[in-house]
Amino acid sequence: MRNKYIRKKRNLSYYARIVIVISLTLLIYGAILDINNDKRLYDPVKDVEQEEKSTINITTADGSEIIPGNTTTSTENSANTINNDNTNNTNKNPTPNNNQVQNNTHVLTLAEINNNLRTEIQNTYGISVKYGNETDGYTVQGISTSSISDENTINSNLNKLKQALSLYPNGFLAEIKNGGIPLTVMLINNYSENSITGVTDSSYKYAVISIAVTYPFEESFYHESYHYIERYMFKKGANFNTWNSLNPEDFTYGNINNNLSYSNTFSPDAPFVNNYAQTSPEEDRASTFEYMMASSKASCLNKETIVWNKATVMKNTIEAVYNTVSPNRVEYWERYL
Repeated sequence: MRNKYIRKKRNLSYYARIVIVISLTLLIYGAILDINNDKRLYDPVKDVEQEEKSTINITTADGSEIIPGNTTTSTENSANTINNDNTNNTNKNPTPNNNQVQNNTHVLTLAEINNNLRTEIQNTYGISVKYGNETDGYTVQGISTSSISDENTINSNLNKLKQALSLYPNGFLAEIKNGGIPLTVMLINNYSENSITGVTDSSYKYAVISIAVTYPFEESFYHESYHYIERYMFKKGANFNTWNSLNPEDFTYGNINNNLSYSNTFSPDAPFVNNYAQTSPEEDRASTFEYMMASSKASCLNKETIVWNKATVMKNTIEAVYNTVSPNRVEYWERYL
């Protein structure tokens, strides 16, 4: 009887050790799963978004030059295109309109008019707009900025922004926002490096476009907005793998050749719209987009030219990605193609 009891006790002890070993194994495995949680719960969309790093595109004056023969899309006089000194506009008050009177008793201040205009833009296009002291202290890539203090300058550039945005398809910017990349546009006076006209800081989760209003607004905005447009295309899986084949065979980005730029030669056969386009494929496309959006056609966009071929590739890629862009409708940027 005693031997039977001992054997039973030994069996229980044996099974207990097995249970303990299994428990320890499960605990260790659970710890490993926690440590490698991203791998265990890998999501091909979310994980890519988390790992994707932000990109900062800095545009210099060469990239925002006025296209030869081009006029701005703004309805304002060309004299107001460049605001070199905010204080020069202090005594220029815009003509009163219906938005300036509330309840027939209170005449809105210019600051209130600007805020209403900003609200209208935000509600219409689904973006955020900041200006004035809201941009105080804003820095990007170590570059500081100075804010706009004059309400007349703010009003002028808000109207330019509104006009520029109206040229994009209905729902176009909202599609990008709904796709996970909300946009903030920051109107600033200038950057600490005065040659910079605009900067796009973006990732697969956000985008901030800052524009120096001391330069022509439209060209800067079209350029920076394309970086935003392209960011969403990349997120959706688009690519430009064959882009370099559109360039001269011996060309390498970063090696600037004045003779290859339309802005220098005015030759329809120039492979680049300007020198800045020669710095990288991304800046090539953004600079080309400026010309596609210009209010007058440059001869480098004549059919079958190199720039025309580049613009056509861009057009087709945008159409393939965006639900709000239809191949059956000619968008503003497609009208020269």
